[in-house]
Amino acid sequence: MYNFDRYKLLIEKLLKAGLKPTVNWNKKPCAQTLLLRHDIDFSIDYAYQIALVEHNLNVNSTFFFMLSCNMYNFLSEHNQRLVKNISDMGHKISLHFDIKAYKSLDGFNFEKKIFENSTNNIIDIVSIHRPGSFLDNNNSLLQGTPQTYQDVYCKDMKYISDSGGKNILPLVNEYLNKTRECGLHLLTHPVWWIDKLDKPTIKLNSWRSKYIEFITSQIRANCKTYEK
Repeated sequence: MYNFDRYKLLIEKLLKAGLKPTVNWNKKPCAQTLLLRHDIDFSIDYAYQIALVEHNLNVNSTFFFMLSCNMYNFLSEHNQRLVKNISDMGHKISLHFDIKAYKSLDGFNFEKKIFENSTNNIIDIVSIHRPGSFLDNNNSLLQGTPQTYQDVYCKDMKYISDSGGKNILPLVNEYLNKTRECGLHLLTHPVWWIDKLDKPTIKLNSWRSKYIEFITSQIRANCKTYEK
């Protein structure tokens, strides 16, 4: 399945095909446009590792982080340092918003202010986590802010996603082997690309084990009476 080496080869293949990575979501895409998007659902540490791979290839992409995520604390000192490092590499950082975390879309304005104040970055594009019925009108703005499922990104461009650990390599090859009429919007989730393991469930169990180790280290660091 996926791993670091395959991700590097994938990016190199896209570059060799003449695609041009950009983090400018407001510019009208052309046949050479490559929007690399990462939705961070599980681990900012994994996001940082992918960011390093891309940085070493002189490629910049967009990382979308969740404030309402139960898997990580975006505002922790550890994660804020990683997010800053990702931004300092030249990558774009923005908000991965979970609509279901709130009773109304006013929650977006709440998170937007927190994100912008904590990162000193202005949000001009947002990725929606599991958008569901919001996409009944997929060109809807999110409280006035463009979002990644609009036609300009998903119909005017070729949209490919590895959601659920889906194998995207055949889809990418099919896209590259045809006469190119549009750019590529590629969504990946770093959790699928880190370990050299075969199945999505095995990869998630590997992440869970590493996360437990991290939590244990934090318990030790914050509680002197912890004996385990």
